Amino acid sequence: MKATLKPLAAALLLATAASAAQAETVRFATFNASLNRDASGQLLSDLANPLAGGVSTTVANRIQQAHNVAEIIQRVNADVLLVNEFDFDLNGTPTASSAAMGLGYSSNAAKLFQDNFLSAGHGNAVRGMTSGIDYAYRYTPNTNTGLASGFDLNNNGVVAGGDDAYGFGNFGGQYGFTIYSKYEIVSVRSFQTFLWKDMPGNLLTNDPTGSKLTDFYSQPEIDALRLSSKNHVDVTVRINGQDVHFLTAHPTPPTFDGAEDRNGKRNHDEIRFWADYVAGADYIYDDQGNTGGLEAGAKFVIAGDYNADPFDGDSFKGTVNGEQYNAIGQLLDNPLINTSATPSSDGGTAAADYPSNNGSANQSHVGDPAQDTADFSDAAPGNLRVDYVLPSANLDIEGGGIYWPVDPDTSAANNTGDAFDLVGTFGNPGLYGGLPSSDHKAVWVDVQVVPEPEQYALLLAGLGLIGAAARRRR
Repeated sequence: MKATLKPLAAALLLATAASAAQAETVRFATFNASLNRDASGQLLSDLANPLAGGVSTTVANRIQQAHNVAEIIQRVNADVLLVNEFDFDLNGTPTASSAAMGLGYSSNAAKLFQDNFLSAGHGNAVRGMTSGIDYAYRYTPNTNTGLASGFDLNNNGVVAGGDDAYGFGNFGGQYGFTIYSKYEIVSVRSFQTFLWKDMPGNLLTNDPTGSKLTDFYSQPEIDALRLSSKNHVDVTVRINGQDVHFLTAHPTPPTFDGAEDRNGKRNHDEIRFWADYVAGADYIYDDQGNTGGLEAGAKFVIAGDYNADPFDGDSFKGTVNGEQYNAIGQLLDNPLINTSATPSSDGGTAAADYPSNNGSANQSHVGDPAQDTADFSDAAPGNLRVDYVLPSANLDIEGGGIYWPVDPDTSAANNTGDAFDLVGTFGNPGLYGGLPSSDHKAVWVDVQVVPEPEQYALLLAGLGLIGAAARRRR
């Protein structure tokens, strides 16, 4: 019997198998882009009007800020991107609820940002032009921000306002987040409704400090409090024939509270959630009705604005009753996480001494300013490292960075068209939010996704099939 495998088909099979077995470099990024707005519906209206037609100077500044954010994203050119502080809407209605968004859900704002901003080129003759960037896949999770709890969570005697929401927000959906990906999103798990008290050893009911949260919150409040201030979401992308879990979140800032440190303790446990999740903790349950964390050996990348610096700032750290705590250290010191390379920028180093700063907090910092990712007020807390992209230990890091250019002339206004004009300096009163884009900087890490052994086995099997066919022909 003659073989039916033709030479062309054999070559195609070989090429396909070889391609599947090659390692692929993938850029994962996070950007707290400050695409939140001060009132419900403003983000939708801004993104629907990219040319800023018929609007006030204030609104035009907001729309320009969105263009600057889009240009930064294009210059970073991530393959998988988390955008923090992106107001949530449900099919064009600004809101928030406890309903889990299904696989493939994209808010209207996320679509408008792709169509009207990311797809259009940006730049100028000084810093050069960018090309549009297309993300074929998106996912926008629901959020606890601005979602009324029905409790007086800040103990001010009134049940109203952002402090009494499950996560701080002045309206439903404010400060949400969304995910963009060039690779297929094959599954999602969200943990919006996971209760804080259900984390073993949590700092809510097991508070080791003198000012205990069990004295601050009532028992009904403790029974209702959710761990996630926005959401914790496992967005699984398929790369090179295998799954990589993109673990996204935005823990609450460890400030804006009192001596009880309710936000600092919540921030600590929000960060701890991923440490437990990647270790496969069985206490975890998701909004889809499933339990448990990741399987051993799973590939993942943790990303987001975690509002915690390993050395400086107000995150929960230090020695309490003889035990050491460090909120972000739960990830940075974790053997399951690859921290062999830390993203950095020359701009972060330079910004620590810019003459436009309004305080001296940076001079007392312990951390390396090159690793800072946020340009905060230098009166307090100063610039900090709070945004992270952390691959699993079984993913090799090939590079990374922080989009924070150096100001070429600190004596000149930031309107010369150079790259620094996209980030600016903290507290410019003529700009929306005081900055051209955001007080946070885009952070990325390039990882090598190597095929699993079974993919090499497929390659060898394909080669064997080709060889056998050739022998039969002979």
